[in-house]
Amino acid sequence: MRKAVFIVAGSDPSGGAGIQQDIKVFTCLKLYACAAVTALTVQNTQGVKSVNPVDSHLLEAQVRAVLEDINISGIKIGMLSTEENVAALSRVLALKNRAWVVADPVMRSKNNRVLLEDDAWKVYEELLFPHIDILTPNINEAEVISSFSIDSVEKMKEAARVIQKKMTRKRMSIHEPGVYLKGGHLVKGKGVVDIFCHRGKIITLKAPRIENIHTHGTGCTFSSALCGYLVIGKDPEEAAFKAKAFVSSAIKAGFGLGRGTGPVDPLIFLK
Repeated sequence: MRKAVFIVAGSDPSGGAGIQQDIKVFTCLKLYACAAVTALTVQNTQGVKSVNPVDSHLLEAQVRAVLEDINISGIKIGMLSTEENVAALSRVLALKNRAWVVADPVMRSKNNRVLLEDDAWKVYEELLFPHIDILTPNINEAEVISSFSIDSVEKMKEAARVIQKKMTRKRMSIHEPGVYLKGGHLVKGKGVVDIFCHRGKIITLKAPRIENIHTHGTGCTFSSALCGYLVIGKDPEEAAFKAKAFVSSAIKAGFGLGRGTGPVDPLIFLK
C-alpha cells in the first residue's frame, strides 16, 4: 500500500506555498497526501494580503477525523496562525501513533505579514515541541526561538543546540528530536550553509547559492521533502541531505508566475 502523509498548514491560493505546494512535494515522492486547513490566506506572487484562521474546533475536528481513520506515516506542520490552533493541534497529536512529525515554524511571510501570533509561540514550545521530531526554522525564526542574535555559522550551531535542548523536554514522541537550521538568510554570498543538530551531533551542509529570484515556497518545499524522506525510510541524517538536494533542484527550476516572486518547482522531479 502507498504510505500516507498528513499536512496541517495554511492554504495559498497562488499555489506556490502552503498545502498546495506540500501536496506537490509528497506526490513527487510517491506518497499519498491528506491535508487539514489551518488558515485561508489572501495572497499572490506579490505577497500575503490577509490571513484568515479557521476556527480551532474545526481544525481539531479535521485532524481527529483523519488520524482516527487513516494510518498516517508522517505529519508536516506548517502555518498554524493562532494560539488556539496550536492548542487544538496538540490535543489530537496523541493519535499520531509512530508517525514522523516535521514542523516548519512559520512566523512571517516574505513581505513580513504575521503568520503566527507572537503570543502563540510560548504555547507552541510547551504543547507542540514534545511531539515534533524535526523543526526547520530559518535564521529569523531561530533567533526568536533561541532568544539570541545569529550572525555567523558558529552562532547557528549554538542556536541549533539551544533549540534542540528545548525539544527534549517532556518528550511524547518515540523519535529523538532534531533541528535543521536553514542558513539562506544569514549572508549574501556565493555559498549557503545549513546546520542539522541531531543526537548530539552537528552536521554542516554546504551548497552554492542559486541565483534565481523565484523562491516562493522554499521553506514549505524543504520541510515536506524532509518529512517525505523520513516516511520513505531514510534515517534523519540521510533525509536531511536528500531534502537539501530536493529543494536545491526545485529552486533551480523556479519560474516566473504573475507579477512578483514565482514559485520553486518540485515538479521537476516528475520530468
